[in-house]
Amino acid sequence: MDLLLNDKKIMVTGGSKGIGLACAKVLAAEGADIIISSRSRENLEAAARQIGSQKGKLHIFPADVSRMEEIDALAEFVKKRFGYLDGLVINSGGPPMGSALGHTDEDWMSAVNSLLMPVIRLTRYFVPEMQARKFGRIISISSTGVKQPIQGLVLSNSIRQAVGAYLKTLSVEVAGSNVFVNSLLPGATDTDRLSSLLENVAKDTGKSVDEIVELRKKSIPAGKFGEPANLAALAAFLLSEKNGYITGQSIAVDGGMVLFPF
Repeated sequence: MDLLLNDKKIMVTGGSKGIGLACAKVLAAEGADIIISSRSRENLEAAARQIGSQKGKLHIFPADVSRMEEIDALAEFVKKRFGYLDGLVINSGGPPMGSALGHTDEDWMSAVNSLLMPVIRLTRYFVPEMQARKFGRIISISSTGVKQPIQGLVLSNSIRQAVGAYLKTLSVEVAGSNVFVNSLLPGATDTDRLSSLLENVAKDTGKSVDEIVELRKKSIPAGKFGEPANLAALAAFLLSEKNGYITGQSIAVDGGMVLFPF
C-alpha cells in the first residue's frame, strides 16, 4: 500500500533509539522528509546512519524537549528547513520507577516536564499551521499504563493519563480542520527502556532477568514481546493521508496484554 507519505514533512522526537527510531525508519522508507530529535547528537548521528535516507530528506537536531528554550530552538529549526510540518511523532523516555507514595514533589514535576509539557508545547507550535493548511497528523507514543496501570510506574501511569486527556480534547477541537490526533500505547516492547525496567524488577524480587522475562511473556496472550517495528508500521498509517477518519484514539499495541475490552 502506498501511504502517500512521499515528501511529507514529519518530525520525530526521541528519534534516535527504540520506537522513535523505528518510526523514522519506516517513514524514510516511505519517502517522507524527516527531522529526528533527541538529547544526544552522537545518538542522532548513529541513528541517521541506520536510517540511511536519501540525502536532503533526513535532518537531525539535538534537543531536550523537557526544556522550553530547546523546544523553541527545535521549532525554529523546523521552520527554517521545512516551513511547516505535515506530521509529528511525540516520543520521550519514561520517568523512573517507584510507588505511589515513593516520589518527591521534584520527581512529579520532572515527570510533568518530560511527558506532559512537551506535548502541550509542540502541539501549540505546530497545530495552528496544520489547521491553516487543512492537513496534519499527530501521534503520541505513550504506554498501556494509560488503560491498565503498571505496578511500580506511578509517574508514568499518572502523567500519561493527563497527556491522553489533553490530546483527546485537542483532537475534538481540530478534527474539522483535517488534523487528526492519536496516541499509541506500546505494551512490553523490546527496547532499552524495557530491559532497564526488567533489570530493576529482577533486583527487587531477587529473581534472574531471564526468570522475569519468562514470567512477563507468559502474561501476554501473544506470548512474546513486541518489536518497535510493529508499532512503527501503525504509526506510519495513522500519519498518512490514508488515515482519513481515525482521530482521538488511544490504541494499544501490546499483544493482547490489556484486559479491558475497550
